[in-house]
Amino acid sequence: MKRARRRAARAELRQRLTGHWLRGRAGPAERPLVILGTGGSGTRAVASLAREAGYYMGSNLNPAGDSLDLGRLMRHWPNRYLRVSNWVDEMWRGPGRRRFPFPSAMAPDFTAAIEEHRRGLGDPRAAWGWKAPRTILLLPFVHEMLPSARIVHLVRDGRDMAYSRNQNQVRRHGRKVLPPSDKRIAKAHASIMFWARLNLAAARYGERYIGSNRLLLRFEDLCADPGATAMRLVEFLQCSVPEDRIRAAAAEIVRPPDSLGRWRDRESRRIRAIERRGEPALREFGYL
Repeated sequence: MKRARRRAARAELRQRLTGHWLRGRAGPAERPLVILGTGGSGTRAVASLAREAGYYMGSNLNPAGDSLDLGRLMRHWPNRYLRVSNWVDEMWRGPGRRRFPFPSAMAPDFTAAIEEHRRGLGDPRAAWGWKAPRTILLLPFVHEMLPSARIVHLVRDGRDMAYSRNQNQVRRHGRKVLPPSDKRIAKAHASIMFWARLNLAAARYGERYIGSNRLLLRFEDLCADPGATAMRLVEFLQCSVPEDRIRAAAAEIVRPPDSLGRWRDRESRRIRAIERRGEPALREFGYL
């Protein structure tokens, strides 16, 4: 029964996206670009590059370019989904499952949010997507509902993230991501543990189950060579935008923040302590 409901939910979403029942290869309507990451990881720049490449990223946005229509979903469901699915813990510990349970009312809410987000799309067949960093908390669900979606997962050095003023995700969802033993530790330690567990779980899920429809980018690489990273994005999306245009756009859009590498100003003993907390992910993403 549960499998039948899940198939029905996917079929309904596909019908809403395409306007009719389809069989065979997914078209642009069913292959949205989904940009995700932990808060403050630089997703805004990637969304701007996607718009330059011809993607509709929504019209109802907040100042950071996040979809407000999807944002309502992100406020309502992540903690419930994290509790029901336990996907972060499973993927952190090992391979995990391909499909995870989700509350039954979550699928129609997602479909309604997608419809609202796409309302300003002139041509329903055009390339589209959304940026909402907290989508990372729902990654297996989004992949199950939109298996042909292109996922861009942006990571930023967890040591920088530990000392960021943007700790919204940790504050709102840390209780569902961190194990009980890590819920009362110092803020910087909790922050890097949250960053490590969530990003490593998402990377493992992406590598194992999403495959070639997933692109992992590091914010530091984007800042060091905006043009080259923008070309990686364009090639991943298989866009026809000219190389000189996207490189010029990247040079205008990407502005490395003053906070880049802020962890280097901290005492070495404090840095060693948070590195121990986040070591598996720091090594996996090439920061150690």
